[in-house]
Amino acid sequence: MVDTPKYEYGTMCHEILDAIGGSANVKNVFHCVTRLRIVPANRDLVDLKKLQSIKGLLKVIEASGQLQCVVGTDVPAVYSNFIEIANIKEGRAVEETDSEKGAKVKGKKPNILIQGLNTLSACVTPGLYAIVAGGMIKGIISLITALGWISSKSDIITVLNAIGDAPFYFMPFIIGYAAAKRFRVNEIFGVMTAGILMYSTFLSPDKGVTGYNFGLFNIPAYNYKGSIFPVILSVWIFSVVFHFIDKHMPKNLRIVFSGALAFLISAPLFLGFAAPLGNYIAIGMTSGFAWLFTHAGPFAGALFCGIIPLTIIFGIKGWSAVELQNISILGHDYMLPNFFYSNLAVSGAVLAYALKLKRSERKSAAISTGLVCILGITEPALYGIALPEKKPLYASMIGGAIAGAAAMLLGVVTYSFSMPGITSIATYIDSGNNILMLAVVMVIAWVSSFGISYVITKKEK
Repeated sequence: MVDTPKYEYGTMCHEILDAIGGSANVKNVFHCVTRLRIVPANRDLVDLKKLQSIKGLLKVIEASGQLQCVVGTDVPAVYSNFIEIANIKEGRAVEETDSEKGAKVKGKKPNILIQGLNTLSACVTPGLYAIVAGGMIKGIISLITALGWISSKSDIITVLNAIGDAPFYFMPFIIGYAAAKRFRVNEIFGVMTAGILMYSTFLSPDKGVTGYNFGLFNIPAYNYKGSIFPVILSVWIFSVVFHFIDKHMPKNLRIVFSGALAFLISAPLFLGFAAPLGNYIAIGMTSGFAWLFTHAGPFAGALFCGIIPLTIIFGIKGWSAVELQNISILGHDYMLPNFFYSNLAVSGAVLAYALKLKRSERKSAAISTGLVCILGITEPALYGIALPEKKPLYASMIGGAIAGAAAMLLGVVTYSFSMPGITSIATYIDSGNNILMLAVVMVIAWVSSFGISYVITKKEK
C-alpha cells in the first residue's frame, strides 16, 4: 500500500486511481500545462461520475480517448505524485495484463488533425517552462535597454542574451527529448537525434556547400536551430526503425546494437527527407497564417481570439508550435498575443458577472478567479464560472473577438514566447509604438467583455 499522506497530492491521486479502475487500467498518462491526461486501457472500468466529483479537479473532460483532468498550473506536481503512487515509469505506459490485452477504449478514434495536435502538444509542452523562462528574460532585456538603464552593447546584456536565447537556439534538443517520450524511445535518443540535426557540418557548412551526396540521394545542409517540426519528424522516423529492430534483437544484444543500427538506417532518412520536409511544413504554416492574417487581418484576428476560450475548454492544443516557429522564422508572432487578450476578456466578463451576484461564496469565487485570469490562468474562471453560467463565456468570446480584430488593425506582435498574462508585457517592447498599441488592445479586451457581461447578466435577487 502506497503511503499517500507523504505526497502533496496523494489523496487526490489515490481517488483518481480508484475512479479509473486502478493502475492496471492506465494505458498511458502524461500532462500538458494544466491537465493530467489519462488514457484508460478499458473504458468500462472508469467511473466518470466518481472521477468528476474528486476535490481538486476543476473539470474532467473525456475526449480523443483521454480522460483530461483539469488541475491547473500545479499539474506537474500532481503528475509526479500520480506516477509514483500508480507505480508507472515516467513517460511510459504500464504493462497490460493478459485479461486487458486487446481491450479497446470506447468512443471514436481521434481524427488525424486531433492526433497531430495532441502530438504537437506532447512534444512542445514539456519545454514550455524553459521557453517561457527564456522569453521572460528577453522581455526584461528589452525593458532595461529601452529605459536606458544598461547599454544594449554592454557585456551584461551579452551574457543575458545568451541566457535568454539558449532555449530558443537549442530548441531541437528540448523538442527531441519530449518527442522521444511521446514515441516511446529512450529520451537520450531524442537528444542525439537533435544533435545530429544541429551538428556543425549541417549547421554551418563550408562556403558554397549546400548539401552532401549520400549514395542515391542528397542530404541538404540546413540550419535547424530553433526548429520544431524537423525534430519531431526525425525522432518519429528513428522510433519506427528502432522499435522494429529492438523487437527482433536478442535481449542481451539490444543495448549494443539496437540504437546503433537504428541510427545507421534512420539518420540518412531523416536528414535527407523527414527533417527537410519538417522545415517546409514550418515555413508553409508560417507563410499560410501570415497570408491569412495579412489579407483578412481583422476577421482572422476576431475569429481566432474569439474561439480561444472554446479551445481551452475542449483541450485543443498545438498552437505553441506555430507561435514558436513564427518567432524563429519571422522574429515576432501575432498569434500568441491573442491568448493574452482572451485572458483579459475572460477576466472582465467574470468580474462583471461577480458584480451582479449577492451570495458571498459565489461572488468571492468569481472575483478571485477573474483576477487570476490577468496572470494568464483562466481555467478556474472558465470551468467554475463562465462555462456553467454561459453569459460570461459569451461575453468573453465577443470581447476577445473585438480585441483580436483591433490588434490586427493596430499591428500588435510579441517578440518572445511567454505566458500570456500581465507579466509578459515586456516582451512587446520594440523601438516603435508596439507597447502602446498593446495597451490600447488590453483596455479594449477587458472593457468590452466587462460591459457586455454586465449588460446581459441579470442582477441576482
